[in-house]
Amino acid sequence: MAIPTWLSDSEAFGPSSLSDTEIAAVSETLEVLSNPIRLEILATLHRRENPVRYADLRAALSIRDNGRLNYHLRQLDGLIARDDGRYALTDRGQRLVQQVTAEDAWNPGSR
Repeated sequence: MAIPTWLSDSEAFGPSSLSDTEIAAVSETLEVLSNPIRLEILATLHRRENPVRYADLRAALSIRDNGRLNYHLRQLDGLIARDDGRYALTDRGQRLVQQVTAEDAWNPGSR
């Protein structure tokens, strides 16, 4: 079965509002956010006013395996920062969590 040419014709839909680089960045961010463990880490750090020690972060999460937690912390590079053994959201991470948790973000009827 052949794919209709209009499906791949950018002129049929007009130019994309995002560049290829922006699309890749959004896709990468959504992939990071698609994991419940990473969302739990972000939400936990978002609720804290001050940076959190590793042991305290681990105690606040449902993850008990250090290796697994370390893996997910690495996946959140750019959204969380580690300074002097303490973890906190970066400005980007803070904005992202605020956008994801905004009341109208997941309620189409509120727009």
